[in-house]
Amino acid sequence: MDWRAEVLRRLARRFRIGDDVLRHLSTFQRLGERLELEPPSEMLPVGARTVVRALRTRSAAQIRPDWLWPYWLERQLDPSSPAFVPRGHLPFAANVTHRNWTAVGNVDSAWEAIVDPVGLLTPGHDTWSVDWWVRSPQRWHLPSREVALAQELVGARPVVQTTMPIADGEARQRVYALRTSDGEYVAMEVANHSPHPVDVAFAVRPYNPEGLAVVEDVLIGPERVTVDGHLGVLLPRRPALAVASTYHGGDSLHELRSGRGGDALPRRVRDPAGLAQAAVVYAVAPGQRGHVLVALPPRDQAPRRVAVHDRTADVTAVLRGWDAALDRGLRVQLPDPRLQTAVDANRAFLLLLHDPGDITAGPATYHRFWFRDAAYQVGALDRWGLHAEAADVLLTYPDRQRSDGFFFSQWREWDANGAAIYAIAEHHRLTGDDDLLVALAPAVRAGVNWIDRTRRGRGMRARRARRRAPVRPDAPPVRGLLPAGVSAEHLGPFDYYYWDDFWALRGLLDGAAIARALGEAAPARRIEAAAASFREDILASVRWAAARAGDGTASFIPAGPYRSIDAGMIGSLVACTPLGLLADDDPLIEGTLQLLRDRFCAEDAFYQQISHTGLGTYLTLQLAFVELERGDQRAWRRLRWLLDAATPTFTWPEAIHPQLGGGCMGDGHHGWAAADFLNFVRAVLVRELSDGATAVLSLLPGEWRGEGVEVRHAPVHGGRLTYSVTWSGERPVLAWEWEDGGGVLRAPGLDPGWSSDQRAGEAVLAPVS
Repeated sequence: MDWRAEVLRRLARRFRIGDDVLRHLSTFQRLGERLELEPPSEMLPVGARTVVRALRTRSAAQIRPDWLWPYWLERQLDPSSPAFVPRGHLPFAANVTHRNWTAVGNVDSAWEAIVDPVGLLTPGHDTWSVDWWVRSPQRWHLPSREVALAQELVGARPVVQTTMPIADGEARQRVYALRTSDGEYVAMEVANHSPHPVDVAFAVRPYNPEGLAVVEDVLIGPERVTVDGHLGVLLPRRPALAVASTYHGGDSLHELRSGRGGDALPRRVRDPAGLAQAAVVYAVAPGQRGHVLVALPPRDQAPRRVAVHDRTADVTAVLRGWDAALDRGLRVQLPDPRLQTAVDANRAFLLLLHDPGDITAGPATYHRFWFRDAAYQVGALDRWGLHAEAADVLLTYPDRQRSDGFFFSQWREWDANGAAIYAIAEHHRLTGDDDLLVALAPAVRAGVNWIDRTRRGRGMRARRARRRAPVRPDAPPVRGLLPAGVSAEHLGPFDYYYWDDFWALRGLLDGAAIARALGEAAPARRIEAAAASFREDILASVRWAAARAGDGTASFIPAGPYRSIDAGMIGSLVACTPLGLLADDDPLIEGTLQLLRDRFCAEDAFYQQISHTGLGTYLTLQLAFVELERGDQRAWRRLRWLLDAATPTFTWPEAIHPQLGGGCMGDGHHGWAAADFLNFVRAVLVRELSDGATAVLSLLPGEWRGEGVEVRHAPVHGGRLTYSVTWSGERPVLAWEWEDGGGVLRAPGLDPGWSSDQRAGEAVLAPVS
């Protein structure tokens, strides 16, 4: 008897679950979805919190329709809005239309806050937020209900400015992080750019861009607001007015509108329903500003009285600090001002998502580490010359590795070892850092051994995984492959995935390269032999799977041996780039690329119809990377789509709603998307070719013809390169210099026939056709 079925039957009796529900549950995993009775322990809190938060959000929003809700929920509740979401029988309300936000934080900090499209500030994951409301002579202006707001970055740095029209002028809010002698804070300042005095309210709200938060206790004092016993908001001075309320008492906004607030402090509310809220109000004269500091993260109160200078904010100093942090590495001058701003902003965001000894896949929903995302993010750090931060993350990899050699970020993510070893090897190829390679060599050896043991069905974890597999491990389609697992979750349900195998094969090849770099020739040969055997097993399975799933007219790589032609095939393109296992003109890559274009694209964007549904951001770039290898101008069109789909602050969610253009899946400021945007721009400007040469300007966009381009201090496998392109009539003029290293240089987007092995020079190339 299947023990899982018996557990389900016992649960059904205990909770009086009907037979019809039990049948749904018992057949769930036969659809490919795993009913995990032993889910990854690190994901339990995330999933449970998501469900309970969505339940509370729906309940509160429908019972209290007179409350002010966040931007996304106001629109999903509004039947006249295109973002209206009917809830039907489902007891949930979650943000599936406007998952867009922007991270703010300090360099070398483990903490980021997020700012939603109308300036709502959330200082920690799944916590309360600080909103801003402005009363002009006419009325209260509430950003989440206004329609004419504009948002942008200041200086292409993590300083978010939101502008709201008010009577005869505008209110300008800025949000940015800073450090004081008392710790880390996020400043929220509101400037009055109107001819009239206004009142500015800073409101603690029990919600965030994902749903309701739990706030049970709020205390307003003359210098600070504490939330659930922790320092929440530091006040610059005693507020002119304060209000506080509970779920049953009603929205504190109503107190402000009715004038029932007062200046008596302290003021405290406790709410067992978890919807306590409060607001403080300051009068702001024309040309002046009001501000508060929000603790990052919310923390225990400091025992001392806060000094006056600790309650000030200076955005100029913050911008100077970011400029200093980014004045290094690869620098570019591009002819497209908007693309230039996006590059500059995402260099800063890349640093922001680097935490000491860590790099996270996002500031909110995905504020944690995965080896898969890190392979792209650490790679972007290295390709843009931010090597110290990349090394800081890589040096933690041995501590993230289990005793059997498995690089663990989540159980059954079998791509992790290949992703980890690839990131280490790529760092060495771009930096030549032998000391780091020596330090990480034992972890690489253990990781290589794990890959080879696991694909052969040896080792405890491999045996456990294969006992739960849907087919026998010696079945021809899966013989020699890694076990079934969750893989990259956007590819589909629990199954066998070529994505995992391709990353693992790259891990073996890079493990061999690392062994050779350390002078270990014999181990390198053994690893290379294991990689050759693995490659044969993968290709044999691919041929079997393509014959089974296709119509026999084309070669292609499905997502896995038992998958048909579906959107999960996008993952198989990693075999071409970034992993370099198959050439761009390999029939398997050509066939996969064409099927994806024909069946799973909405104009220039890739439409992911599996799990993480929506227009995929980094997945669209996966198509673009392969097309760039092929010299196909469609690659540039996909980058233009991504740039057009960016928020005004140049961030991207994981997936975009096809009709609304807002985020519908994942973290609203997605680290993988930001990293791959930078990786792709860098690949257009400079990239390594399979024959060891270096290409500059692999594509020349039509709008760049006749325009200058400058690339300085670009790390490449051959060293470090600086070049510029100017024009003499119709002929491009390429000037270059190898700062260290060297090699063959080509310019396929300018003059496909030109090459040079000189360390420096200037060449007038053929007219661009």
